[in-house]
Amino acid sequence: MDPLTCEAATARNYEIVEAYSEDLGLTGSVSNETVRVYMPDARRAARIFGDMGVTFDQIRIEHLKEFVRRLKSLTERPAGLSCGRMKGIFSQLNSLMEFLVFHEMADYNVVPAFRKRYLRSYKASSTPSTRRRAPSDEELAAMIYSIPDSRDRAIHMLMAKTGISNKDLRELDIGDVDLAGKWVTSKQQDKRSTRMHPMDEECADVLESYFRSLPSYPRREGEQALFTNRDGGRLIRKSVTRIVHKHAQRAGLHDPEVDRTEQHRKFGPHHYRHWFTTALSRNGCPPRIIRELRGDSPSEAMDAYDHITLDELQEQYVTHIPRLASAMV
Repeated sequence: MDPLTCEAATARNYEIVEAYSEDLGLTGSVSNETVRVYMPDARRAARIFGDMGVTFDQIRIEHLKEFVRRLKSLTERPAGLSCGRMKGIFSQLNSLMEFLVFHEMADYNVVPAFRKRYLRSYKASSTPSTRRRAPSDEELAAMIYSIPDSRDRAIHMLMAKTGISNKDLRELDIGDVDLAGKWVTSKQQDKRSTRMHPMDEECADVLESYFRSLPSYPRREGEQALFTNRDGGRLIRKSVTRIVHKHAQRAGLHDPEVDRTEQHRKFGPHHYRHWFTTALSRNGCPPRIIRELRGDSPSEAMDAYDHITLDELQEQYVTHIPRLASAMV
């Protein structure tokens, strides 16, 4: 095969990425969120290999070595890409190469062998990240109860008291909240075993206060989202992250200036799942209940046969979830 120009190789790679994206949607093997995360990395890889005059189906070990070198040169972080970030990039690339091999568009996939030999040494030489920090009940209470905006306070309290993810929070509608029964019902997602999230009296009170203030927030005609932005539409991922960062920074829990490897000095939406799990565990909540509350997939065969009723789930939750206001006394 005659060598392609960089422009032709890049164009061909973009065509492959589009076909790959369509295939992911047809197979249903990955969630929509995973597809959303994969695509920017796939398009960047298309450009980098294209600039090398290489199409995806032509990738060999020497091309992957050059790919890593170019990735390192593109990052502004002094320590280079983190091991976790590099792992994610190659996970996507491996998935794309598997697509090509399956459809007989490439002879073989060299990514697994490359990852095994080279990324292990990359992990050893990269700067390790510190572990995420679960704030104390006192720190969390001081932050949440100092938030003057009822919408932002409700977002923080709901994430803390349910361990709900950024995505699940954004997709909540007003009708998904049952204040009387003290339940929140999230939309069905892949990789999650439950949609029902119990809440305690404290969380219900904060949400009720937010509901009373709903007329003061913009809302487009027919919009059912629980939380809306300044234009009256549903919040996006970055908006939720910005809301969490804003108040966590004011409370001294989040430092936007430090490198992301210093996770103990960061605080984002996912930190709430760490606090939620840690708080329940410290208060003696049974592990099987915590797994159910988090929506984890069954970790053992027995989990699939151990049925937890909603009454039991709510009773155990209310018994073990801390009341944050009490930590301020």
